[in-house]
Amino acid sequence: MQGQTEALSESEVVENAYEYKFLSDSLVPLKNPVGENIMYDNTQGKSIESKTDLSLWLKEHKTGSACYGNTNLVPEFCRAYIKETGKELLAVHVAKGSTEIHQWLPGTDGYDILVKKSSAAIKKADKVDKIYFVWLQGESDAIYSKTKAYYKEKITELNEELKKDLEIDKFGVIRVGHFTKDERDIEIIDAQTEICEENPDFLMLTKIATEINQQPEYMNPYVAGHYSAKGLEILGSLSGEALGKFRNK
Repeated sequence: MQGQTEALSESEVVENAYEYKFLSDSLVPLKNPVGENIMYDNTQGKSIESKTDLSLWLKEHKTGSACYGNTNLVPEFCRAYIKETGKELLAVHVAKGSTEIHQWLPGTDGYDILVKKSSAAIKKADKVDKIYFVWLQGESDAIYSKTKAYYKEKITELNEELKKDLEIDKFGVIRVGHFTKDERDIEIIDAQTEICEENPDFLMLTKIATEINQQPEYMNPYVAGHYSAKGLEILGSLSGEALGKFRNK
């Protein structure tokens, strides 16, 4: 998730964690805000600010940093993972809001930058032990009434290609919550639940989104349907802890 929260809750460096920056080909200490604004020609893009024309921004950018320079879930995810495992960690944030799953499949600009940035990060690292892909997406597919069967087919395709192109060890899913607040959400929620039950390549990291997005304190008070800083921190912490426990096994 790109992240569209209402505040920068904290910006402390996560000990023993780094973020890979594609545009500068560098590793930097991991902290909020995370991500990069990358244009379609792979050059430096613009940050999303309060007066940004979002429709124009989406047309111009492949990926984005956390909106308004605010909190994203990645730092809390990494803190929890490191606490469980004691391992150093390199985070690669590749995200863009308002995207459907087909926009991340092979042959798309989304998949292209995902693989390019991740491959460059892996090359930059001194040593790579495990490669985990973490996925929080699906609200846009619900908006456009995509079916459970369709979503399962597409997420399976994405996993198969990532195993070949990035040699991922596990596809972790942070299950989406209720965005449309009708049966369209259920199609995506059920698709993600079933794929994790049926396919051992997938790991359900947390299902709590369906609970917390019913509680105002965890939702952005200014942008309907989006999580607050506190909401993303809880999603990050619980899913990072879950992946850490899986790693320890």
